[in-house]
Amino acid sequence: MSRPPLDRSLRSLPLFLISAVLFALGISMGTLVDPTPPREVTMRAGLRVLEADFHAHTRFSDGVLSPIDLVVQARRRGLDVLGVTEHNMVFPGKIARWFSRAIGGPTIVVGEEVTTKAFHVHAIGVETKIAPRQSLSKILDDIHAAGGVAVAAHPVKSFWPYFLPVRDKLDGAEVMHPIAYGGRGDPAWRWEQMRAFYTDALASGHRLTAVGSSDYHFFSPLGITRTLVFAERDDAGAVLDALRHGRTVVYDLEGRAYGDPDLVAALEREPYAPRAQDYGYAGTGALDRFARTCGWLGIVGLLLFAPRRRGRTTIGVVEEAT
Repeated sequence: MSRPPLDRSLRSLPLFLISAVLFALGISMGTLVDPTPPREVTMRAGLRVLEADFHAHTRFSDGVLSPIDLVVQARRRGLDVLGVTEHNMVFPGKIARWFSRAIGGPTIVVGEEVTTKAFHVHAIGVETKIAPRQSLSKILDDIHAAGGVAVAAHPVKSFWPYFLPVRDKLDGAEVMHPIAYGGRGDPAWRWEQMRAFYTDALASGHRLTAVGSSDYHFFSPLGITRTLVFAERDDAGAVLDALRHGRTVVYDLEGRAYGDPDLVAALEREPYAPRAQDYGYAGTGALDRFARTCGWLGIVGLLLFAPRRRGRTTIGVVEEAT
């Protein structure tokens, strides 16, 4: 009596396991060989210069990386400070802070991107969730009552009707964002509108702390636009104090500086060279390229050869086959 053929999922199981091994090998080797820029202490105007990204998401909403992976990526990108500002929640930032402290990673500032259909605003440095279903004025009051710093998130023109009436309550605004590279192509979502919000506020006598952030969700560009923070120390309290007092400088793609005029002048006298970054995927060296190849082959294999349950259970097929 002939034996029934094995289910396709069983036939592909060895390839699936090989793919899993390749994927794990790619991750482990990539972590070992990926360079981590040294976090050297640099002083300007009597203050420590810290490279910061205050806008990053995790897989708990619309990001890809876990809070732990995000910390590893921030360290790899040479960031001194990372603000984890998840949509309408703060616990991912607390996970990231715990892990970063455990491994001696960058300073993590817990925060929240208070997200509504009408506007987004960052609550940087809060430990409890700020409720989004209330007026923006009340949200800003709650951020300050919680000890946080309120920063207008990517203030494109559609957000202006909400931001302008409460501009005096804002502590800062994102003046640099990855869409400056021309990513979205949406006329209603342009970097020039963000810059105009910041410069118009200054012209009207409203001091706003300049912030540059990557709005990180996935792939490579964590820290591609960042904030130079001038702080007395490299802990979260000193970083928040610098944000409250406007001690930041942000550069756009053409090298124009935004931020505290005295600090801008200090950097003109003694320029600061941000850490070199590689946002490509080519790899550096044969071992790095091999690790990336293993990772990509592993991902493809996991997708192609993942066991699928069709009709009878795999256990039943095995019993019949034997």
